Amino acid sequence: MCARITLTTTTTEIVDLFGLSYDLSQDRRKRYNIAPSQAIPVIRNANGKRELADLRWGLIPHWANEPKPGGYVNARVETVTEKPAFRDPFRRRRCLVPADGFFEWKHVGKKKRPYFFRKRGGGVLAYAGVWDTWNSPDGPVETVAVLTVPANALVKPLHDRMPAILTEDRFAAWLDPKESRAEKLLPLLLPFPVEQMESWAVSDRVNKVTASDEPELLLPVPEPPKPKWVQPSLFDVA
Repeated sequence: MCARITLTTTTTEIVDLFGLSYDLSQDRRKRYNIAPSQAIPVIRNANGKRELADLRWGLIPHWANEPKPGGYVNARVETVTEKPAFRDPFRRRRCLVPADGFFEWKHVGKKKRPYFFRKRGGGVLAYAGVWDTWNSPDGPVETVAVLTVPANALVKPLHDRMPAILTEDRFAAWLDPKESRAEKLLPLLLPFPVEQMESWAVSDRVNKVTASDEPELLLPVPEPPKPKWVQPSLFDVA
């Protein structure tokens, strides 16, 4: 699952990494707690060139009459070529979602404690995505889903899925509008190497989508204490 991400990277870094033409005077604000249904930037092919566009996170298939509320936030790589919502976008409308980290949660007692995951030392990541255009009653809406793969050893204690992260040498192949063969595209989508990632516990203020979008959300906090186990008494009543 990937349902909360961050993008604090500068526009200049994004433009340089993905080879874009973009007005750098229109720098984007840093975002520390991006949730589904919000707009997120994607890199996609448009008329033979890469463009940076804002799409709503939560894919709605173009053929949907009554769309699922919130759309499809994620698509599993194991079934992306089979599911009706994703088959056509996978073949024709693939994209990259720039980010610099994501959150997952650990259950500690009755509480959910958030952890932040990123590339070791920081830097831009590129999540594989698919997008589509849905004609709503109010006009066209472009939406996107982030692909997920089985979690690596760092993420797995918290969740069995993680975003499909593409390395720079695979950007061109993933965005190639002339390629639609699953046997060529699916091998690009692998769990990110665990030795190239790091994580730490962060404030549970992240749990609220309405939390202030501020850098303090990413500051490390002490690991939550483990629930105490008490030896039951022989005289406890069942």
